[in-house]
Amino acid sequence: MVVTKDNSCPTARQKINLSKLQGSHMFLKMVTQDERVLLNTPASLKCSLQTSQEVLIVTWQKIKPTIPENMITFSKDHGVVVQPAYKDKINITQLGLQNSTITFWNTTLEDEGCYNCLFNTFGSGKISGVACLTLSVQPTVFLHYKFFDDHLNITCSANARPPPQIFWKISGSEIENSSEVLSHSNGTTSVTSVLQVKDPKSQLGKEVICQVWHLGNVTNLRETVSKGIWFSVPLLLSIVSLVILLVLISILLYWKRRRNQNREP
Repeated sequence: MVVTKDNSCPTARQKINLSKLQGSHMFLKMVTQDERVLLNTPASLKCSLQTSQEVLIVTWQKIKPTIPENMITFSKDHGVVVQPAYKDKINITQLGLQNSTITFWNTTLEDEGCYNCLFNTFGSGKISGVACLTLSVQPTVFLHYKFFDDHLNITCSANARPPPQIFWKISGSEIENSSEVLSHSNGTTSVTSVLQVKDPKSQLGKEVICQVWHLGNVTNLRETVSKGIWFSVPLLLSIVSLVILLVLISILLYWKRRRNQNREP
């Protein structure tokens, strides 16, 4: 089996928000950066506030369905303060009151989501931005085929996060396609596509290509169906029966010959 890949997916995206302070001619520029990283690897989220206002404290919050949850803060007076639930899990790796970066040491499924970065300014209150973290798992792929009496099954499967897509490149007619999707507790999804070829002999010596699409990347799995001698089950049974019959005849002839030899004086 031959596997080729085409990788072209970016992992970070910047968002820039411009706003005007109420009652003044002063504008603020908030820059946040979303990240997509592999599960169980480090990840960093960044926020940058461009303003002439004095920033007193920076707070990072996890956005939840009810109310945001405070995670970590930084100020000149108290330095970095990590909430107990996030100790040894995250830290502020860019210490600044206008540029702040938090880093997850080892991402888990619970870390996926969006986060508030709050800049508490003197005289203007809290100015917030949102940075989102998306976790992915690179696909593991598998392609194989199996001959049956009256058809050929060609199976392509891929397991990844988010769910991958499977496409086929195959020639011939009388081909049926069925798919199965299975979600796993580790956050990945398995997609299995099975081609049932009604005329197995038509694919002998031909190349089959399974294309796995995932986050803009394409993995091509190529397999050439073996040109080995094709046996149907009835033909195989007939050959086996013939061999058994020949063996029995040989045994019978040998037994008769020995019997005749024993009768001679």
